[in-house]
Amino acid sequence: MGELRVTIQESMEHKREQEWRDAGVSEADILFSRKSAIDARDVGVFREFSQRGLVIVVRCPKLTARPWHGLLAPKTWATKQKTGTSGVAVTPKGQMFVSDYDLMCVWKLGPGGIEKVFISAAGGASRGSFTAEAVAIVRALNERLVSRIQHGCQDDYQSPKNPGVKPDDHFAGFCGGTPEHLENPDACAQYYRRHGMTWPYSAEGKYLGAST
Repeated sequence: MGELRVTIQESMEHKREQEWRDAGVSEADILFSRKSAIDARDVGVFREFSQRGLVIVVRCPKLTARPWHGLLAPKTWATKQKTGTSGVAVTPKGQMFVSDYDLMCVWKLGPGGIEKVFISAAGGASRGSFTAEAVAIVRALNERLVSRIQHGCQDDYQSPKNPGVKPDDHFAGFCGGTPEHLENPDACAQYYRRHGMTWPYSAEGKYLGAST
């Protein structure tokens, strides 16, 4: 069965890459997709938005999720089932969701340097209104993304329920149109510091609170 699953995965990977090429997706975005598990079309979207003066960091899905973007809806916070090694979560009712990508943070390059864009409900609430700027950014992204953003930025979720980061998490940073794969939380923290952004997690990955 293991060999069969690998064959199916490889077949789907090849099929999706050919579809992306046929749709005009660049080879560079396809190659970055292989490392990040972000749909290659969405790599291009994040790159484009980062050319507008934004710095965007995304927690990447599991690598096996890569060919299922656009075929399955992204997993929501309401979905309690884990995605497991397949990158796909299956509910008791048989619904299937692909491992999603989470916005970690969005910053912008302003006249005074880099500035944070707060994208979350205020006060650590799980639900609530966003600022007009945050709504505009998320809405514009979701109009283009294959796998839509499901919630606000994790860095801005100022709650004890913030899940923090795990040692096997990997991330993608987008700045000035250039994507960078960040293999683990340490690499991600270094990326934040390089760009003058606050890393709101402890060495153990625990959320430390509001970022400035």
